Amino acid sequence: MKRIFSMVLCCVFLFCLSACEKFDENYGKSSARPEKSENKTSSEEIKIPEIKSDDEIMPTYVDISLYDEENYADIYLGKDFKYKITYVGSALEVPTTYKNMTQEGWSLVESPEYDENSQILAGKSITTEFINEYNKKITAVFYNSKKSSVPLKKCSIVKFIVKENIIDANAPYGQFFVNGVNNVSAITDIIERLGSPSHFYRVAENKYYLDWFISEKDRRSGITIYVDTAEDRIDSIEFSYY
Repeated sequence: MKRIFSMVLCCVFLFCLSACEKFDENYGKSSARPEKSENKTSSEEIKIPEIKSDDEIMPTYVDISLYDEENYADIYLGKDFKYKITYVGSALEVPTTYKNMTQEGWSLVESPEYDENSQILAGKSITTEFINEYNKKITAVFYNSKKSSVPLKKCSIVKFIVKENIIDANAPYGQFFVNGVNNVSAITDIIERLGSPSHFYRVAENKYYLDWFISEKDRRSGITIYVDTAEDRIDSIEFSYY
């Protein structure tokens, strides 16, 4: 009996040893991995140029260290950018069509150079004027992306231009709203709404235009705003999407 009892105790002892696990050094600690920051600051995302801009006026509005000697920066509106445009009460889109414009109450201002049936060569564009019932104008650029000639009315409108910023009942151009930017926006308001521009260029003393590109792969300007830095005002605005 003693021998049998001893064998039973040995079996129980061995069973207990086999059931034990190595002590978990991480017991009581969170198993979640540290979260990676998804939203980097603009300074972390933007590549700092080796040769920087020497412009003396733009540092008032933007971080000039982000711009190279040609006043370009690695800054873009982004592929998810969406236009929100209203002009004299009409909601506009880019690109858009001739049909959409006429449905919004706009009429093509025909000239000796073009009408709605004028042929546009493949890969070419033509600049036109539209007018509404209130005699307000807007410039529109038609572009033929096809491989053969197409009538103007079948081409896409890829750019709009408001050539003058004058809020006056008798002025040919009217009130615009482009992603929060409007006729009375100061330059700091523009930067706040759209972010720093991708490029800026000094046209003359106190006269600049600011470009916002959609993406790094497409450096055609999505939005261009001409400003007067002395008056702190917008002179004209263009918006496009090809």
